[in-house]
Amino acid sequence: SRDSIFAGGGGRSFGLYPGDCGFGRGNLSTIDLPEMAETNRTDTEIFDGGPPLRLEKSLGLIKPNDRRSVQRAVLAVLIVWAPLLVISAIESLAHAENKLGSLIVDLTVFSRYLIVVPLFILAEEWTLRRLGQIARHFIDAGLITASDRPRFDAIVEQAYRLLNSVLVEVLVVVLAYLGVIILMWVFPDQDIPLWHKAVDGGRGYSWAGWWHALVSVPVALVLLLGWLWRILIWGIFLFRVSRLDLELVPTHPDLVGGLQFVGLSLRAFLLVTFAISASAAGGVAQRVIYTGASFFSFIYVIVGVVLLSLLLFVGPVLVFGGKLVEARRRGIIAYGGLAGAVGRQLEKKWLDYRSSVNEGALDVQHFSATTDLYQVVSNVYQMKPFPIDTQDLIALIVVTLLPFLPALLFEIPLKEILADLIKVMF
Repeated sequence: SRDSIFAGGGGRSFGLYPGDCGFGRGNLSTIDLPEMAETNRTDTEIFDGGPPLRLEKSLGLIKPNDRRSVQRAVLAVLIVWAPLLVISAIESLAHAENKLGSLIVDLTVFSRYLIVVPLFILAEEWTLRRLGQIARHFIDAGLITASDRPRFDAIVEQAYRLLNSVLVEVLVVVLAYLGVIILMWVFPDQDIPLWHKAVDGGRGYSWAGWWHALVSVPVALVLLLGWLWRILIWGIFLFRVSRLDLELVPTHPDLVGGLQFVGLSLRAFLLVTFAISASAAGGVAQRVIYTGASFFSFIYVIVGVVLLSLLLFVGPVLVFGGKLVEARRRGIIAYGGLAGAVGRQLEKKWLDYRSSVNEGALDVQHFSATTDLYQVVSNVYQMKPFPIDTQDLIALIVVTLLPFLPALLFEIPLKEILADLIKVMF
């Protein structure tokens, strides 16, 4: 993703201003940089970081011009899920216990390792490129003043350093295994599935259980913590940019001073949103389908997941609220005064229509010009405090709720839903 300053590692000088590396051309959706030199590519890509990408690059799983997202996602499944399947099958044959069947119907494992882990990897290419386009557009849209350019570059460089920190990557791995130790210590024995237990229900774990504890869970936690770290750095990036003296345009048709593009980050994070929600939804579905628990007893969990999504993905965008409120205030004073002055001149010239109107009145442009001005000024009075599109917000909430739908359908059978729907419609 060579067109993204938020997708590719290496380098310390970031050409983000028009003319530096050809970034003054193109738009947010289509970027054409055929003339970019190979040596400049890594200098203009800063967000291709975060655990465990440095490790994957060192192992050759990621090439400079090829993220190999699909291959890495398949490899991750082969590491975290396939061994559980094979070992459980062997233990089932060796000990006459249906450990394989217990694993296959474990929806928590299914959702975590066949949906969540691959999605965390596949989301990198889409999400990081979009974040880069958004970050670069602060420059392309002329929102960063020349005097603030050095500060903006410093913000970009700090984000790059934090994302590619060796210390952070090591710390994330340590935290993942610490989390495993805590889970092993506090997880109730009665809730441990058959495939995870030692033979004949003895204390300890089966071989599949140990692979799960030492390999599968840490990999999933590292990927999750890696995304949480990226989201944190993204939030810090936006917060620091919001402290700059941005050249907002109160009359901009997007009604947020020209910052609507920042709200596109909600779309960029949809895959990550679905993955995080699916991790919780798998556990809910497991309890609803196999233990007879009511779906509605988990409403607090679902509400919590929705609130978490809003905090993670909407929260960072809200940092521009103060700037937009101030821009609206200034715009109302400036453009309101202009509209009032023009309106008074219009009334002075045309209000006494009995003496002023003649055959040439229809040829003048006073009314048209005044109408155009008022339409522009109305944008100021309609300015919103946050650069978030309602449709994007709804999409985020829907995607968060979507993984819980199978458990709800099990609680309320599809046949019953269709019957009630037919009654309502007919």
